[in-house]
Amino acid sequence: MPGQSLSEPEIPEPIAETYSQRGNPAFEAVLATRTASREVAFFLAHLRPGMRILDAGCGPGAITLGLAEVVAPADVLGVDLQPAQVEQARALAVERSVPNVRFEVANVYELRFPDASFDAVLASGLLIGLRDPVRALRELRRILSPRGVVGLRDADMGADIFTPVTPLLEQWWAMRPRILQHNGGQPLGRHHRRRLVEAGFARAEAWASTSNGGSLAGACQHAAFFKAQLAGMARTAIAEGWLDQSMVEAIAEELDAWAERPDAFSARIYCEAVGWVEG
Repeated sequence: MPGQSLSEPEIPEPIAETYSQRGNPAFEAVLATRTASREVAFFLAHLRPGMRILDAGCGPGAITLGLAEVVAPADVLGVDLQPAQVEQARALAVERSVPNVRFEVANVYELRFPDASFDAVLASGLLIGLRDPVRALRELRRILSPRGVVGLRDADMGADIFTPVTPLLEQWWAMRPRILQHNGGQPLGRHHRRRLVEAGFARAEAWASTSNGGSLAGACQHAAFFKAQLAGMARTAIAEGWLDQSMVEAIAEELDAWAERPDAFSARIYCEAVGWVEG
């Protein structure tokens, strides 16, 4: 109308993420050992052959290949912000001869796909590192079909169990969520159901699973994971003056010693959630 001022549409500001484990070969090696059947069984129950699937934050692609087996002959697309991870995922697909999978570099906040492009989306280990997980979930909802479903899985650092502890290990255990938050991440996966509701999903369900280290083999496996995690997070701790290199090395040594103890026990808690576009 004449004389009426029109405001410009609001454009969200770009988000710069700081991924604590970027360029950490030890942690990437751990990610490469994951399987869909072990890590995301809760999500597989919602898939069937022929569905269009996106694996958001696919990393080295190990879980993505498992999804491709479930929905074959349909294609599965894995996306990750790190080009090196995408290249590794492509190589793994060739190595394992999985033909119905593709990998691309993409930003989960700004996906290039049209509305309703996918029947299901998985985000495993993604939201924990994001500054604005609800904004990312809104974008994932946009690319889902009206009957689409999203599956989420992330650790909850506030619920993890680790015993017995030394003073140094106790210090490191408390520092892990602090480092993640300092880098913009979200250490508590327990909020996933709320995040799905805030992102506009009509219905959401959530629960928790555990990875237990209560045997010699299990404790050694958990110690290897914690040392790989330490290798990435310690960079922030050293840069901020919270630790020095000698302390990092001492923590790694104490993790090795902990794994050999006959009473060592740890449990990593993972929060899982499923959201539906329609109720």
